[in-house]
Amino acid sequence: MSDTISVHGSRRPMTVLVNGTPLVEYTEAECGRDLMDIAGSFRVSYFPRASLAPFGPATPVSQTAIAEASRITEHDTVEVRVHGQTVLKGSVDDVQIRVDGDRFQAAISGRDVTGDMVDCHANPTGPGEYRQITLANLVQSIASPFGIAVTTDVDIGAPFTLVALEPAETAMAAIERHSRQRGILVTSDGVGGVVLTTSGRTRAPDALRLPGNVHAMEARVSSRGLFSDVWVKGAFKSLSRPSKAPLQAGSAPLSELLSSDANGSDPAQQEAAAILRWGHSINPAVRRYRPRVWLAATQSGGSAATQQSANPVDPNTTTGAPAAGAYRAGSHKPRRKAMKPRSDSSPWTLQDQAEWRMRSTRAGASMRVYSVRGLKASGGLWLPNQLVLVQDNYLGIDADMLIGAVTWVDGQDGYRTRISVVDPDSFDLTGDDDTHHNGLRRTRRGRAFDGSSSTRTGS
Repeated sequence: MSDTISVHGSRRPMTVLVNGTPLVEYTEAECGRDLMDIAGSFRVSYFPRASLAPFGPATPVSQTAIAEASRITEHDTVEVRVHGQTVLKGSVDDVQIRVDGDRFQAAISGRDVTGDMVDCHANPTGPGEYRQITLANLVQSIASPFGIAVTTDVDIGAPFTLVALEPAETAMAAIERHSRQRGILVTSDGVGGVVLTTSGRTRAPDALRLPGNVHAMEARVSSRGLFSDVWVKGAFKSLSRPSKAPLQAGSAPLSELLSSDANGSDPAQQEAAAILRWGHSINPAVRRYRPRVWLAATQSGGSAATQQSANPVDPNTTTGAPAAGAYRAGSHKPRRKAMKPRSDSSPWTLQDQAEWRMRSTRAGASMRVYSVRGLKASGGLWLPNQLVLVQDNYLGIDADMLIGAVTWVDGQDGYRTRISVVDPDSFDLTGDDDTHHNGLRRTRRGRAFDGSSSTRTGS
């Protein structure tokens, strides 16, 4: 292993400041942001090699580096800059020091300021309920005690009819489950703010080409995170009931049971349709019967517009149940059809949550990480949530992909950037129009992912 780097921080393209003071020496440092984790993270390591004799003469190691490692404690503020641009502001979560014989190792790690919202709970002293509140105002109310600003660059939809926070859920969990109902992606800007946006609104400064500017690639595709059927189920308070009870105190009891109205609708069926809601997403590419169910776990999706819309029906069956028989051995049935994509005028329902679950789990089941030399491209920094053209001759990809995560690395083998890409619609609720090939998704290069928002109704 090479010697400890001994370069003044200002000469490095990556600068790490602790409590406002640049670290002069360290062995390795990396900093990254991931759409799946929301909070950005960093790690800085010091001389993992024979460097200190505890009871004898010190080996020729910089005492400045040893002093830097010993003065850093948890909760210290950290700022990471890449080519002069601040990409992360956070604090030290963990300090690790190990002495083993003549080996001394030290490392610090932590996250950006939104990490506290991932760990800690929302409104422990209240309020626990909001009515007629927009998503932006809800997120601002939850984030304000943490000193985190909220910005919005897309249409966030209509106000929620009712928001009920779970007493034991974290702040970020509450924000995530309500943003999902509006088709909004919650991301950290890394420097002290939360952004409500949609996926792929900007483009990367360069394409990823293999062979080409990519010097290393890792790929893994797993079926464990892929499901044939995804269900999201919930029960809500019916909003179809009259505001005034039909039976008042002191009035005579009804002489007969309620019957169908003038339109022939059964009141019991109307009540059940309003209360019992579900969404059902189908992945035709999964050739085994692998169903998965999530609970909505919130009353926030029960608007009048949502309850008046019909629950989805599987186009592959007339009963509304999953077609388990389509996956049995010996049957040669055609590939199942996916659910019909949403239209701009339809209200947001649990169907949208089911589609989101299907795509987000699919994104987690595939990993494609490309490494490029240097910490930025000629046009600027690589950043998460950018669309990037991937031309990979090994995986057979020539398509726009979405950057799901970026990690800037200052290591002993040089400076590099690790870029993880996912399908461009992994965090999108507006429907997709792509095809599959050999387990790897291909998207037409001409397709527009401009991030334009659409009018949304209901909750």
